[in-house]
Amino acid sequence: MVVDLNLYKVFHTVACCKSISKAANELYISQPAVSKSIKSLESIVGVNLFFRNWSGVSLTSEGQVLFEYIDNAINQIQTGEKLLSRLKEKEFGSIKIGVSTTLFKHFLVPKLKKFINKYPNIKIIVINKTTVETLKLIENGDADIGIVSITDDFPKYNFEKVGHIQDIFVASKTFIESSKITDPTDISLYNNFMFFEKDNLNRKYIDLYFEKNNISIKPDIEISNMDLLIELAKIDLGVTVAIKEFIQNDLSEGSLVELPIAPAIPSRPIVMLSNKNLPLSMASQAFWDYITNTHSDFNKDE
Repeated sequence: MVVDLNLYKVFHTVACCKSISKAANELYISQPAVSKSIKSLESIVGVNLFFRNWSGVSLTSEGQVLFEYIDNAINQIQTGEKLLSRLKEKEFGSIKIGVSTTLFKHFLVPKLKKFINKYPNIKIIVINKTTVETLKLIENGDADIGIVSITDDFPKYNFEKVGHIQDIFVASKTFIESSKITDPTDISLYNNFMFFEKDNLNRKYIDLYFEKNNISIKPDIEISNMDLLIELAKIDLGVTVAIKEFIQNDLSEGSLVELPIAPAIPSRPIVMLSNKNLPLSMASQAFWDYITNTHSDFNKDE
């Protein structure tokens, strides 16, 4: 049975108004048009839906059965419309964000507070993964947005560059003085190197830098966490690579010292990604727009 859904709307309005004329006024159509719609629906369903009384019209017992279902359906539609309106106003919703520990701590956390203050009812789910795992989450639709730091092209994703980071070689002042390096710009003269593990994309970026500059270095310690590498460097155990924007306090306090290596490691972008084939929800789009419009260098006040 194929029924023009507008007939159900007219039926529901008449049943609620209990009057053809009142329903016509509410629907902004003529009374004959309302009567015609009711007759068309009765012809389709094969039963009388209304009977006339002294004050207007009332539902037949069959009409009452149909009304209960139509009323429930219309209430569901109205609820859906209200929810959509609330979504448009960012009154609720959720966002799943894939991001590494380092970028979450140093890039995302400072920005989340203002976003949450602006949209307090949007739920944020952070999925703490490596860059490779984050890209897979986005590709599979298991995360709405990814925050990564890679220099590759992004054919599978919508992307926006939202910042940049500068990798630098650092060590403690004590370690540098004890090393007695004759040329502090030559990284190959140092010893005791501590880097990310081999399969980490940050490590691959540094290895590419070494390869392009014909530098051969084998690390003595390999760890998967940048914060641990920094702490080891602070206690005089050797040279590591850190992101300059993330260790400004350590550099200012003197617990770490930047090595004046030449040439410098090229800077990298911070990129926000989403799946090209999946539209962002309104909540996710609000987050995307917020990060895009508010990104700044990390040495600036958020």
